[in-house]
Amino acid sequence: MTRRNLFVGKSFHAKFARLVYKWFISRKWVTYADIMAEHMSENNLRYSISTCDNYGELKKAFRDVRNAIKLKIGDDCIEEQGNNRTKKYRYIGADDDPLADLRNANAINDLKQYWEFCQDSAGFFPQVWLEYFFDDTIDLLKINRRKQSGEQMISSSLDRELKNIHTLPVLYEAIRDKQILIVDYKPYEEDLVTLIFHPHLLKEHNGRWFLFGHANGKEPEFGYNLALDRIEKIDEMKSPEQTYVQAPKGFYTEYFKKIVGVSHIPGMEAKDITIRATSLSIFNLVETKKIHNTQNTIKPFGKYEDGEYGEFKLNVEPNNEFFGRILQMGEGLEITAPTEIRDIVKQKISAMHRLYEK
Repeated sequence: MTRRNLFVGKSFHAKFARLVYKWFISRKWVTYADIMAEHMSENNLRYSISTCDNYGELKKAFRDVRNAIKLKIGDDCIEEQGNNRTKKYRYIGADDDPLADLRNANAINDLKQYWEFCQDSAGFFPQVWLEYFFDDTIDLLKINRRKQSGEQMISSSLDRELKNIHTLPVLYEAIRDKQILIVDYKPYEEDLVTLIFHPHLLKEHNGRWFLFGHANGKEPEFGYNLALDRIEKIDEMKSPEQTYVQAPKGFYTEYFKKIVGVSHIPGMEAKDITIRATSLSIFNLVETKKIHNTQNTIKPFGKYEDGEYGEFKLNVEPNNEFFGRILQMGEGLEITAPTEIRDIVKQKISAMHRLYEK
């Protein structure tokens, strides 16, 4: 008889089963409340566990995982303490992963689903990723055949055929392997420079790719960024005297936390900025496609004493990408505060107006 895989699927039973098993093989004491708290992403449940949604499914999953382990290892592999209200359980069996066959089968099932997604979304990922990692494989032939026949289900409107797009897999592997690079780089309207570069992160913004890292002798120490289309040459550094410089833990999370896009303006700090949408369509667009993740609606769109509008507030460090998003909406968006940021936008609009007066 084929045993049902407890871990496969998107049901609450399967989700709880995966959590229960994770706790058991950690060999820590576990209760129903521990599982429900993790499921709900709460450190401490503030109410009775029996009132939580899907509590019945949790009880069934707990029982099924516990019984499956006992069937495989023996009844004495799980010890219990406490009464019905405070009961806790701990796995003490000799096998560190008693249901490995079921868990691995679930992982394979998830990988198959992910691979099907990759096949259907070949028009979204840069083609170079697929060609590099699946070169000369039947899988790549399937992807190309699917794309040519119009069967792929996901695509992108962005033009992915950018200069140096073919270097993405190489740079990815350099980051993964902590490989120091020698990069010839040509900034706009500046001389070519050769950099000893320690790559940390690849980031795409608005259809353009950027490489972040540490460049010897350059500022900033971390977060030095190179636009891929300005790179002239890349070589691996072979010198054993050079040690790869790693970014501090969490650096890039903080780096991007308060900006739109990829750039910082020296001396500019994050500010509370109020933005007014003067048309309902623009308001709905900005509300659903946020300018920054700190954005909140402070006035829903409607009629007020001083006009018809809606307002947003966000805390962000103004940079070129931020101003670009504002100006992109034309007369549909207006920065109302603070005055110094409003004045910067006013200057940019005046400069554009002078261009079109000619």
